[in-house]
Amino acid sequence: MRYNLLFFNRFKFFISFLLIIIISTYSNAQPSELTNEYSVDMLTEEDGFVSSKIYSIIQDNQGLLWFGTAENGIMRYDGRKVTLFEFDSMSSNGLTHNDAGNLMLDRQGRIWVGTWGGGANLYEPETGRFQHFIHDPLRIDSLSSNRIQSLFHDQEGSIWLGSYDNGLNRYLGVNSFEHIDDKASGLSHNRIWDIEDNDSDSLWIATSFGLNLYNKNKKTFAHFFPAPDNRTPTGANQIRSILKTSKNKLYIGTQQGSFTFDKKTGLFTSLKTLNDEYLGQVNSMIEDQEGHIWFVSTKGLFRQSNSGSQIDKFNLEHNHGLRIVFEDSSSTIWVTSETHGIYKIIPNRKFKSINSPALTVPNGITVDANGDLLIVSSLSQLYKWHVTSQKLEILSEPIFSDENGFGGNQLLEKPIIFPNGQNMLWVAQDDALAKFNLKTKQVELLEYPKSDPNYKEFRELRALNTDQYRNLWIGTYKNGVYRYNPLTKKFTHLDDSFGLSHPEVLEIFKDSEQNIWVGTGNGLNLWQEANQRFISFTSNNKAASLLGNIVQDIHQARNGEIWIATQKGLNLYLPKTKSFKAFGRKNGLPTSLIRGIADDKNGNLWLTTNKGISKLNPLSGEVTNFDSYNGLLGLNYYANSLIRAGNETLFTSSPRGIEFFNTANVETNNSEFNVVLTGFNKMGKSVKLAQPYSYVTDIKLSYVDYFFSFEFSVLDFISPRKNQYAYKLEGYDDNWIDIGNQNVVSFTNLDGGSYKFLVKATNSSGKWGEKLLSINLSVSPPLWKTWWAYSLYVLVAIMIIFTVIYFRTRLQQTEIARQKQFVLTLEEQVAQKTISLNSQASDLMEANKQLEVLTYQDGLTGLYNRRYFDKKLAIEINRHDRQKQSLSLILGDIDHFKLFNDFYGHQQGDSCLKQVAQCICTSVARMTDANCRYGGEEFAIILPDTSIKQSTIIAERLCLAIENMKIPHEKSETSAFVTLTLGLVTISPEQNTTIDSIVLSADKALYLGKSKGRNRVARIGE
Repeated sequence: MRYNLLFFNRFKFFISFLLIIIISTYSNAQPSELTNEYSVDMLTEEDGFVSSKIYSIIQDNQGLLWFGTAENGIMRYDGRKVTLFEFDSMSSNGLTHNDAGNLMLDRQGRIWVGTWGGGANLYEPETGRFQHFIHDPLRIDSLSSNRIQSLFHDQEGSIWLGSYDNGLNRYLGVNSFEHIDDKASGLSHNRIWDIEDNDSDSLWIATSFGLNLYNKNKKTFAHFFPAPDNRTPTGANQIRSILKTSKNKLYIGTQQGSFTFDKKTGLFTSLKTLNDEYLGQVNSMIEDQEGHIWFVSTKGLFRQSNSGSQIDKFNLEHNHGLRIVFEDSSSTIWVTSETHGIYKIIPNRKFKSINSPALTVPNGITVDANGDLLIVSSLSQLYKWHVTSQKLEILSEPIFSDENGFGGNQLLEKPIIFPNGQNMLWVAQDDALAKFNLKTKQVELLEYPKSDPNYKEFRELRALNTDQYRNLWIGTYKNGVYRYNPLTKKFTHLDDSFGLSHPEVLEIFKDSEQNIWVGTGNGLNLWQEANQRFISFTSNNKAASLLGNIVQDIHQARNGEIWIATQKGLNLYLPKTKSFKAFGRKNGLPTSLIRGIADDKNGNLWLTTNKGISKLNPLSGEVTNFDSYNGLLGLNYYANSLIRAGNETLFTSSPRGIEFFNTANVETNNSEFNVVLTGFNKMGKSVKLAQPYSYVTDIKLSYVDYFFSFEFSVLDFISPRKNQYAYKLEGYDDNWIDIGNQNVVSFTNLDGGSYKFLVKATNSSGKWGEKLLSINLSVSPPLWKTWWAYSLYVLVAIMIIFTVIYFRTRLQQTEIARQKQFVLTLEEQVAQKTISLNSQASDLMEANKQLEVLTYQDGLTGLYNRRYFDKKLAIEINRHDRQKQSLSLILGDIDHFKLFNDFYGHQQGDSCLKQVAQCICTSVARMTDANCRYGGEEFAIILPDTSIKQSTIIAERLCLAIENMKIPHEKSETSAFVTLTLGLVTISPEQNTTIDSIVLSADKALYLGKSKGRNRVARIGE
């Protein structure tokens, strides 16, 4: 068994070494520059795209993207959702066929649709109306075919429609067409794949049999064939696409590759890649805004650079089945795959990688004196990445190889590399340590003396550095620090007996004053050379202590400040007080786990985390976060693996390999995009408006439409989920309200009047745009709230007052006499029944006591009573502790209720309590909530599993609903109507609480609300 294991380890290392030999052959070959120029994302059915058989893409004048499909009509994309336009036999305003793969945007902003069986359609985006053009065999001027292959708007303003089998059509207006085909006009083939301008008098026509030049004045054709010896509509003679570039150069895409066409000589030149490879059947071509030429073929996606004739392949996850390439207004390239979805290719990629199979992860990295990157792979092989030329150079064979006595298990550990002088490197991996001479390529192994009984503890090496005395400091994962003296060749073990706070050493750092810092699994340590001991800094829950104990990285910025990264945040060391200033999520960082730190020439800190990369300005506190939407290859990085090399380039090591970016180039996108309305709901149902949503500017509502919502989107397709939104409703609230990435806003119970709904948005880089969505909103009041209704109310009130005064004066004396007689009679009756009533009262009190014990319902309001409240709250606290859910409690008090009772009487006071209780039941109606009368005019509401934001919305909605009942309260010092002050407390999932604690907190919040003027929702800490 032992022999088999030894053989397996040697075999595994042999395979690894063989792999190095193979891939080293290609290590000097340059990685594809295209890969690092663009970031790629894929949109699929999960994003709302019901079909991937897409044959054309256009972008309309507002910025919406339209996708023509072969089976599902047209898909319109606004960045957040896909809207489908399909054939509907019950509607005359729609597509005539669902095979609507050919789209064209004309100069008037109208969308032409060529279908495969339903003729042509013309869509007016501003009105949402369709026009239909169908082949009619009884009309000579109708469309020649119901299968439309291509569409084109020439420079003279004419619309041209190429058919599948009946030649070319020119639109004459009023559903009339001129026909041009192979019979009468000399067209070489009746299937028209593509059309392009030559000049104002002629067109290039791509057919299934050759390229045609059509003279519009003479109505004649000239024919050109890439393969003149082939007299069939196949191969290179099947012209599928034409591209006329900004330099007036003509590209031809055929069934058998792509060609350039010389208009003077009539000659075709075949295009190939650097590997002398034909492109295959070319389906689509474009020239992007930078002048690059893109080809989509059966072999994949290719790009010809604007700086030369070289054609490079752009490798996608799936290179086959590609159909269309398109560039939108933001320079994003869209490529459709018939089987997998839509590729979104975003240019100007800032975050790049060293694409070499030789760099097997995990890799250790450092920088040499020239600013170039030194790399040690997991196979312990050394490389140099030349930052300026971006070339990878091999420096060594594997250092810890079988020949040096190391087995394959060595490859499981992340290696460490540290420069020692101009030409020397220290390299460590697991229990192996070696010195490498960059000039002589010699390897000197350094072994811990086996004479030491604890020599086996010298393993799992994690950190290297040298002190001012040229001693080598070695950090281990479980056994503290070892210091090696190269003169005496002796090791000194520095453990807890030297004051080290923890044996798990993750980082050793030497600052500009030659101080040695050691980061461990339990705090930061500073070595005092004079005392030969460590000073420890740990997290002790004090305000100025270290935030987090597991040190991930230590970095000294150019201004001398020392920064420490931990699992709980970022720390700035304050040497005067020997304390720390912490930065975390509350400062805008996406996570608390900071992996690495570096700084740029502008003083910004760059941080790698487990959720991407962040830039922090320590002076302003501004944080910019970068994630996969910004082109990151992934989100997690190794600790202590972010370093600054030459040209202000930062390199980091991750589970994906080595990635890098130039801090000067990581700039925000300043482009602005339209914000458009994409949906409108009334009472929870979508409402079709007079115009398409994106063109709506005015909406009128009735008072019965008391609940409605707007849906909107900013047409920035780079990273739609990173776009932020803010809105305001002028006439109601003139303040902008940030809603994050949410793109739906709802309103309830707006008073009648005129409003303006405004939305602004950021682009994918977080820059707020000046282009606003603006909707004029008109809400008509109910009839009883119009001006003439109020006039009638005043008139009726005056008449009632005069009538009451008149009758009251006449009946006053009669009433007084009647009341005197009534009092005498009543006193006699009271005297007779006093004994009986006292007995009945005693029995009733006893019954009420028993009833109170047996019921949980408040008799007046119908709410739960105090007893139920205590029981329910105890249950919910137990559930909160078990299930780790949020728990919220609201205590409410009717403002100035004693004054209400004194003024209106207790009967009206009871009525008021009932109305308030009813309003609470209406506003807080979830099955899990408990609405209780806490006592007197106090109410309590228990809200299980309710966050701070949710509970605040419920409380504010209740507060507004009470005031909107408009119960008169003339004696109130807060409002003319009855109002409610609410104290709110929310216990987060990680907090513990008791009945007394949570009630006391809510009561304090209630007192805070009263002290701030009542009629409000108050929370402790706000």
